[in-house]
Amino acid sequence: MWRVQETEACTPRTEAAMRVISGIYAEHTHLLRSTLAEHGWPGYRLVGEQGSKAAWQIATHCGDGMLQARALELLGRAVRQQDADPQHYALLDDRLCLYRNEPQRYGTLYIPTVSGDLTIYRVRDPQRLDDRRHAVGLEPHAEYAQRLRADVLPLDVTAPSG
Repeated sequence: MWRVQETEACTPRTEAAMRVISGIYAEHTHLLRSTLAEHGWPGYRLVGEQGSKAAWQIATHCGDGMLQARALELLGRAVRQQDADPQHYALLDDRLCLYRNEPQRYGTLYIPTVSGDLTIYRVRDPQRLDDRRHAVGLEPHAEYAQRLRADVLPLDVTAPSG
């Protein structure tokens, strides 16, 4: 199960959502594990862009930190060979940092707060965050944060009551 930074942002709703997501992907974990063992990362040349994206989604949400670490290692090799999406690497890396209760590198993960806002999960070396984001093709953090809040917050904060 995911370990979430213990702050006011950790709500039972967040943990419940993580359990649901983990359950959805649980049946695919065995397939991913065997694919990684037999072929390495299922990159573009092996399974195409959609197949590689599906493998990344399974790795991201499987809830198995050891499998995620192995997937990240193999995904990193594939990225260096231009056989996988570097943004997928950044997103999986940040997810693994969350799982390990370590600061994230790419600033892709936010946590909902009790007040209904979003707060960024801890970031390693925040002064160089945009440099790391740029290196993997992610937009500057300020733009990402603004877009994320615009996409997510109106659903929770501005929903009519009653």
